[in-house]
Amino acid sequence: MVGNLARWWGIGLLVGDVVLTCLSLFIADWARRDLPIGDPVEIERFIRAPIYLAVCILWPVALRAFGAYDTRRTRALADEIGAVVPGVAVASLALVGFFYVFEFRFISRLLLAYFVALDLVLLVNVRLVARLTMTWLATGGHGSRVLVVGGGATAREVASLMVARPWAGLAVVGFAADDIGPSDQMDGIARLGRPDDAAAIVLAHAIDEVIVALPPDRHQETVQVALALLPLPVRVRIVPERFSMIAARARVENLWGVPLIGIRDPAIVGTDRVIKRAFDLAIGGIGLVILGPAIALIALAISLDDPGPAFVGLDRVGENGREFRMWKFRTMRVGSERERVLKSRDDPRVTRLGRFLRRWSLDEVPNLFNVLVGEMSLVGPRPEQPWIVERYEPWQRKRLAAPPGMTGWWQVNGRSDRPLHENVEYDLYYIQNYSPWLDIAILLRTIPVVLRGRGAF
Repeated sequence: MVGNLARWWGIGLLVGDVVLTCLSLFIADWARRDLPIGDPVEIERFIRAPIYLAVCILWPVALRAFGAYDTRRTRALADEIGAVVPGVAVASLALVGFFYVFEFRFISRLLLAYFVALDLVLLVNVRLVARLTMTWLATGGHGSRVLVVGGGATAREVASLMVARPWAGLAVVGFAADDIGPSDQMDGIARLGRPDDAAAIVLAHAIDEVIVALPPDRHQETVQVALALLPLPVRVRIVPERFSMIAARARVENLWGVPLIGIRDPAIVGTDRVIKRAFDLAIGGIGLVILGPAIALIALAISLDDPGPAFVGLDRVGENGREFRMWKFRTMRVGSERERVLKSRDDPRVTRLGRFLRRWSLDEVPNLFNVLVGEMSLVGPRPEQPWIVERYEPWQRKRLAAPPGMTGWWQVNGRSDRPLHENVEYDLYYIQNYSPWLDIAILLRTIPVVLRGRGAF
């Protein structure tokens, strides 16, 4: 079953990467000699055994360093591609250094171009095929068989996450919960017994993994279930008691043997954080230079249309609950922007020019100043007013785990015409699935959304 094969997921990908990379090198060698592109060559073959050996060492090391072998199978395809591309790039540079050190100076640049392009295509596609295979096996009931212990909101969320991501190879067999309704099912998944029946259910249904998601007030029962499962050949995991309070993408740290769960940690860290900030500085800086004359003209037009300041600084809540002043073009009568009123389509406070600026999202252009100083990002959850954040439920505060953005996932999926709770869910999706590629995709999708003007007011 997939439950057993999953242990070899990372090893299988590593072996597949090495084989396909060597195949790419072989094909590139043939293509350079036989395709009518570039200067004709007389040498019979470029690639020798030492080069294949170097590839077998460099590629696994580089790809592993960038996290290309996720044995948990929890990453989105975009994240996997985001690990493969830089991994191949670094390995290729190291291979060029190998050529120089060992004086393989006859290697063709065209051959290298063939090799890298083909290698990227094959390594990305092998992951796509692996995911499709896992999805087929899991949806057919042959995945790693999972029992969820609990019947509350946390248990349902854990089960729904696995059902929505069949490429992880996890098949939810059922719940071990108290009475959950007359149909004895929850979200189409059957209740197989009570929590204290977990051990018997594991044996009767050939369960591979158990996830205990009981509420905090049943801590002792959680301990009893875990102890009852210890003698059985099954993997047991427990959802933290403060699951609903934990920020999205929270990490577990080890402090000299004591596990610590960060509930206020930033969701985007490490290399991702550096890449995101560099991208913001580069694109934001270029944007301000290009839009500088337009910003000056719009500011003048605002002052002529409705006497008063052209810019307005609004209090907003950013990453980790920090408040900052967000800059926009003024689109309302002087003083109206600070009133505690939700946006509406026919707001009488909006000026004539203000409606035009909102229609084309030009009022948000001064946000670029916030981007450059690091208070905002080009892409992220939209910053909210403090009085609204004060009324957040705990789960809604998870959207504060990432830098606020000028545009975001919910802006390209409906903008202002969606209710608040749906916007928060879109923001949480962005945080959970963040990658630099997702940022680029959102920015590209923002352009047609702005031009259509749907939901902008």
